Amino acid sequence: MNQYSFDNNANSTIGIIGFGRLGHSLAVALANNGFPKERLLISDIDSEITYQKAMKDGLTECLTDTKNLTSRADAIILAVRPQDALSLSGLSFKQNALVVSFMAGLPQGLLRKIFKVDVSRMMCSGPDTIFEGRGIATLFPVDSRLSDVLEIMEMRVFEAKSEAELDSFTAGICLPAILFNINAAEKEISQAMDEMEKKYPVYAALREWIPEVTPRDSAVEKGAYLDSVSTKGGISEAMTRSLRSGSPLLAAILHGIERGVEITAEITKEAAETLDTMKIAG
Repeated sequence: MNQYSFDNNANSTIGIIGFGRLGHSLAVALANNGFPKERLLISDIDSEITYQKAMKDGLTECLTDTKNLTSRADAIILAVRPQDALSLSGLSFKQNALVVSFMAGLPQGLLRKIFKVDVSRMMCSGPDTIFEGRGIATLFPVDSRLSDVLEIMEMRVFEAKSEAELDSFTAGICLPAILFNINAAEKEISQAMDEMEKKYPVYAALREWIPEVTPRDSAVEKGAYLDSVSTKGGISEAMTRSLRSGSPLLAAILHGIERGVEITAEITKEAAETLDTMKIAG
């Protein structure tokens, strides 16, 4: 069990906004690794489902409303869907609070417009790996407080040098499920990771992590496992389609990254238009 040491301050509080699969796994990882429940705050839109999950995990004392959470927490984890980010605009945060977005596709510039504060970005592997203590994460920009929070959860933490590298990581964490479903020669995998590592150093960490978490149990249903980490029209789907059409693994990874760029552009455009509408209405 890890010793809690966030910011070397025994009174520091962590808040998680969003209690879906990701937020739930983060909260459980914190609590199971010794973070005091009285310093863990959780809020979510769907209060009834949230309460049932929190009760099952002994976290009901952590539940609160979002405004109370942001006024008290020293570190705020935004674990809602990217589509729900605008619903959180206008929140007031505690002075000098660390605000961290786990929302794929939302660049820092847009996050700054929505929340009116500097927001760190982080991407991590799926909830199943976090529950198992085998999670991996990358962050941008570097912040020792954020590394501290992630280490409490027993995640491997790697620092991205740019937002582009952080976004490339999103394709990389899809690979265990994809490789489990589609046969690829070890040589091809190694060559693909070599090329990715040249451009994105975080792939050095991913190439060690991927074999560790790729299922080996024949009882695991391949299609169902891939579906559990895929979103229709998302990065995993783009990579899988590319491989099934005969593309080599490296090309499939690059197609996944391209799809991620497209998704980011779509989300950014829609959010910017909505923000402009909100300003006019206000």
